[in-house]
Amino acid sequence: FDDPLRDGRRGTELLSVILETHKPVDVVVLMLGTNDCKAAYETTPEKIGVGIERLLDQIWREREDLPVLLISPIHLGKGVGEEGFDTEFNEASEAVSRKLAKEYRKVAIQKRAYFLDASTVAKPSVTDREHLDEIGHKALSQAVYQIVKQWEKENVLKEERAV
Repeated sequence: FDDPLRDGRRGTELLSVILETHKPVDVVVLMLGTNDCKAAYETTPEKIGVGIERLLDQIWREREDLPVLLISPIHLGKGVGEEGFDTEFNEASEAVSRKLAKEYRKVAIQKRAYFLDASTVAKPSVTDREHLDEIGHKALSQAVYQIVKQWEKENVLKEERAV
């Protein structure tokens, strides 16, 4: 979604530029959707899933054999929208965030992407109830590393072809 308070935050407008400026790309790890849970958007996991589908289509327009790991974000912490935390979120935001993994898994299966549910390996920090802390970053990065290592063993990663 477009964020009326912050320019340049819409993934569907930025992804093509990111892919172009980071060539050659061997693999894409995509984890977006937390900010789409903000109360102002009054959204559903299904609507966020449609945005994820669009992003996957953009990636594969660049290179159709590019391995993509789709990661559903960690759940928002209980009370994330309370005063002193991030009031752009509310209880409905928390509920939507807890349903993203199911929707992302469905999208990954339909689109033939690899999938990881970040909430199975990391939790939001107690500091802000929204972002990963050092322990969470380490756990998530190790999980992603293990998946990419497995891809190497299975020869999923291929040399980039001219696009």
